[in-house]
Amino acid sequence: MTKLTLSILFLLSFVQVQAQEIDPTWMEAEATITEIHKSIGRRGRTNAFADVTFTTKKEEAIQTRVEILAIPIYGAVKSTGDIITIYYDPETPQVARSKNISFFNTYGMYILIALGIILSTARILKMRKKSISA
Repeated sequence: MTKLTLSILFLLSFVQVQAQEIDPTWMEAEATITEIHKSIGRRGRTNAFADVTFTTKKEEAIQTRVEILAIPIYGAVKSTGDIITIYYDPETPQVARSKNISFFNTYGMYILIALGIILSTARILKMRKKSISA
């Protein structure tokens, strides 16, 4: 049982951390969160969006909205006033994205459900084998 769990965790360690790569032409900036919005999708996925303000390389003050890491039921990991790193398009700075959207945020719930099913099945088969031999 422990070998199975360690094997799965070992395989998951090779999974890419970022769900999508950010365009290399985009600029990095430090943004301050002014407000957080939380929404729950039809399939129970929790999304959190933050209104942020940042200054571009051309010294323009921009206000936009980016998606931030959210945990189901708990909500956003960040709070109002926190500073986060974002990437923006230099041509249209209002188009920005957070670097905090990870693979686990996108697919984590599915991975945990699959892991639970695998571990439960292994335990049930072990208990069944024990009861048959007894």
